[in-house]
Amino acid sequence: MSRDIACGVAGLALATAVWFAAGRIPRSLLSDEVGAGGMPRGLAALLAAVSALILVRALLARTAAGDDDGTTASQHARALGVVAIGFAAILVAPAAGYIATTFLLIIATAAYYGAKVELRLAAVALGGAVALWALFAKALNVSMPAGLWMRLLP
Repeated sequence: MSRDIACGVAGLALATAVWFAAGRIPRSLLSDEVGAGGMPRGLAALLAAVSALILVRALLARTAAGDDDGTTASQHARALGVVAIGFAAILVAPAAGYIATTFLLIIATAAYYGAKVELRLAAVALGGAVALWALFAKALNVSMPAGLWMRLLP
């Protein structure tokens, strides 16, 4: 149950951060009553509600006896490794670009979980990176980082 408490608190913290970040989205002359921050704020409110329910349920179900969820320290460390890989990808994306970063993210994550780094993995990573870029950049028209190296091209 302590994992549920931690998830509930983390969800509330994330919802709060998203709520305030959405408030900083500038309004344009074409904005409607909801504005560009409306959807992120709605999702933040939904996340806060679900997180609060998880937290309340975990606190009500908590027993006086030890609350061991069976998770070991090495499992927590392994999960933190995945978070570190994702954080590194976020830091690298503006310089390397979305496709290169996603390619490296897929390879790093697979290697972290024990996959052999070989040509097949590189092909899958490249296909995944291009497919995700096509989905977000082309189909959904989401602006993706091109990378500093694109500025060098004529």
